[in-house]
Amino acid sequence: MNFLLRHRKLTAIAIMVYAVVLYFTFRPPASVRGQRAAQSDISRGRYAQLGYGLPTEWTPDYVRLLRERYGVEYRVVAGDVLSQSEAEYYGAYNAVTTDAANRRFAHDIFKECAEAARKNYSQNLPDARTRP
Repeated sequence: MNFLLRHRKLTAIAIMVYAVVLYFTFRPPASVRGQRAAQSDISRGRYAQLGYGLPTEWTPDYVRLLRERYGVEYRVVAGDVLSQSEAEYYGAYNAVTTDAANRRFAHDIFKECAEAARKNYSQNLPDARTRP
């Protein structure tokens, strides 16, 4: 005990190293962390979908429809390059929130909004035959 008191800095460093090792040794997998984060958001009444990859032309309309019709937030979290851990986290998060939102609204709201956004986008495209 006397040694620990005399070498406080060394003791503090050793405790910090031990804590980091424990954290990375017993850290749950990314998919479990994604599920937990989604369940936490849902328990607070927040529904969200995490967006990653290259967006489509109709993504802005899709995001607007989700928000206006159902209060679902769309968060862009990454581009088109993901690590395996990120893909597992985002996939697990989206699976939990998608299932919960579809149960809450009693139908597939994501499919509905995607189809409406695609349809709206294709109807607003200028006709190639009418271009000069």
